[in-house]
Amino acid sequence: MNTIRHVLDGALEGLGVDAQLRDDIGLIVSETWANVIAHVRIGVAFQVRATVDEKQCVIEVTHPGPAAVEQINALTASGHSLRVVRSLADEVDVDSDDLLVRVTKRL
Repeated sequence: MNTIRHVLDGALEGLGVDAQLRDDIGLIVSETWANVIAHVRIGVAFQVRATVDEKQCVIEVTHPGPAAVEQINALTASGHSLRVVRSLADEVDVDSDDLLVRVTKRL
C-alpha cells in the first residue's frame, strides 16, 4: 500500500495538486485498503489500481478471480473506513460485479 500511495502522490504532485488534496487522496487509499482487508477473507486476491488525469483521481479495488460473494457483499456494510472515504471522496461505488470499491476524487 505504501508503494501505491507514494507513486500516486508523486503523480498528483507532478500535476500541481496541492498538498492537502494529496493528503486526502492518500487517506482515501489507506482507508479503502483497510476496508477491503477487514472484509475479504484470507486467500481472496484483490488488486488496487489508481488512475489520474487533470480532472480526477480514481481508485479501484477489484478481485481478479472467483471470490466468496458473502465476503464481498460485506463491503456494503457501513464501517468506519468507508465513512472516512465517503467524507473525503466525490463518489464512492461499492460492490458491483468484479468491482469491490471505486472511489473518485475530483482535482
